[in-house]
Amino acid sequence: MLMWYQVRQVKGLELTVLGCHAPYAPADGACNGYLLQAGGVNIMLDCGNGSFAVLQKHLDFRKLHALIISHYHPDHFHDYHCVRHAIGGSIRDGSRQNPLLVYAPGAETGPWNEMAKWQDEFILIPIEEYQRVPASLGDLVFHFQKNKHPKDCFSMNFIEGNAKFVYTSDTSWYGPLVEFAWGADFLLCEASLRNADMALSEEKGHLTAGQAGRLAAKAEVKHLMLTHLWPEFPPYVLLREAQSVFAGKVSLATTGLKISI
Repeated sequence: MLMWYQVRQVKGLELTVLGCHAPYAPADGACNGYLLQAGGVNIMLDCGNGSFAVLQKHLDFRKLHALIISHYHPDHFHDYHCVRHAIGGSIRDGSRQNPLLVYAPGAETGPWNEMAKWQDEFILIPIEEYQRVPASLGDLVFHFQKNKHPKDCFSMNFIEGNAKFVYTSDTSWYGPLVEFAWGADFLLCEASLRNADMALSEEKGHLTAGQAGRLAAKAEVKHLMLTHLWPEFPPYVLLREAQSVFAGKVSLATTGLKISI
């Protein structure tokens, strides 16, 4: 039961892009962060540098129910410091009553132990516990799958009613990702590399735009959105390469964009 806030009820799933660049942001941009809302539940997915500032354009941070951190690279994790200070301050001044639920990789003990110091601000939950069994907040059900990436990193699968949303976070290609994303209404997929950079995919643990399109095609998703964009790559090149292998809808993440799923 959610009892922290009376919040605007969102019908279905709504996603707001708070940041979509990596490993750094261009001017007026931010690194990876997304606001997922469903039935009064507000979840921040990743908190890369700059994303928390953008969040506050769209939601009072006191109304966050959870933060999910896919992995501990700065372009997905750096703004946790901002989140911690904001949550702690609001608890002290009485404008928020409860610590924030934080789902994060528990096996990497360095970052985990650092966050564990802040017990007044965070309730830590290991992502690893919800790979085979789902977690839930309100009517939103979600689980995780471990990716192929230099750091422990997890894809996320969210279901609310008949709507399914999948966020890959960072990964190179691996077969089980197709099943994980199968039939998604909306696939938010990293496209860090151009097809010309294929040789770097396994080494760096990232997908090319063409591989993102291939995943969308094999998983028969309805809408593919490319994210985790390198600021120096022309976005139209990535879009074209994904479209060359996926006949469905393909779009590019942009900071501030809202999507109803």
